[in-house]
Amino acid sequence: MRYLIFLSIFFVLFAVSTPVFALEVEVSVSSFKVDHAFSYAPGNLLDGDPSTAWVGGSISSGTGQWMDFAFPVPVRVTRLGIFNGHQEEGRFKEFRRIRSGRIVYPDGSESPFWLRDEAGKQIIECRSKPVKSFRVIVDEVFPKGGAVGKQKLAVSEIKFYLTLMAVPTEGVSGESAEKVRVPVLPPADLTNEVPDEIKELLRTFYVMQSSLADDYHTLFAQHVRDRFDFQFEVFKQIQRQRGTYKILRTAQVDPAGLRFDLVYLQEDVAEVRVFGTYRVQVADLDQNLEEDSVFALMKGNDGWKILELDGQKDF
Repeated sequence: MRYLIFLSIFFVLFAVSTPVFALEVEVSVSSFKVDHAFSYAPGNLLDGDPSTAWVGGSISSGTGQWMDFAFPVPVRVTRLGIFNGHQEEGRFKEFRRIRSGRIVYPDGSESPFWLRDEAGKQIIECRSKPVKSFRVIVDEVFPKGGAVGKQKLAVSEIKFYLTLMAVPTEGVSGESAEKVRVPVLPPADLTNEVPDEIKELLRTFYVMQSSLADDYHTLFAQHVRDRFDFQFEVFKQIQRQRGTYKILRTAQVDPAGLRFDLVYLQEDVAEVRVFGTYRVQVADLDQNLEEDSVFALMKGNDGWKILELDGQKDF
């Protein structure tokens, strides 16, 4: 289903403010929930009212749903403002919300993003490149599990932060022969801060895990340490057999692209979501690895330690 929406957009040229321009935007979605009043149509994404929402109509949890946005002229979309879920009062938990997704551009390049499970506008940084269209694809949703199709995905509003471009020359939208994924920093949580000690512990986890550090086991609580240490030793033995052990031990890891979301905290027990990317440089490899996991932690005499982790790929 496609809708044409007129947007009022401010843009700046040579640092001088110009008048407001109306820009026609075509909206297409993978599906939408149909009722007699068309209450969940894709036009709700751009109606300026967060109390209305597009709701997916397929029999699924929402994973794989998409939203297409097409402009009449090339634009640079530098940021997206996403109102996740149905933000009419009292309806936020009624529908599923985006946990992670990606922006796919006409040349095949992608920018993954992550969202928090909270109401209000969340800002997503975009690649600043001239395009006439792009697609937003949903990869993961809140909550996970539950009856498929019973609780559908909702998005209340999409805001564009963009700059209008000159008429394109030949090849502006040029098809790239190589598909690339360019990560951006997830939105920071300024209201429910994770303790610094926990953030440092979890950053160290990714550094030690990637570089096969000998003291990796010290990151875990004493009563679960043997189990995680055994799994890690098995993984290291596999790398020795492959001849990659010594190479991986030289890995340089930068966890600066990770963000932390406090799921639960009470005295000496916590749950923290870690999402975003961390950069690994080893031999000829230089790659940003995407991550979205939830850690259970406890605080003892030796500080915060890891109890369990959910969402990490097995070694």
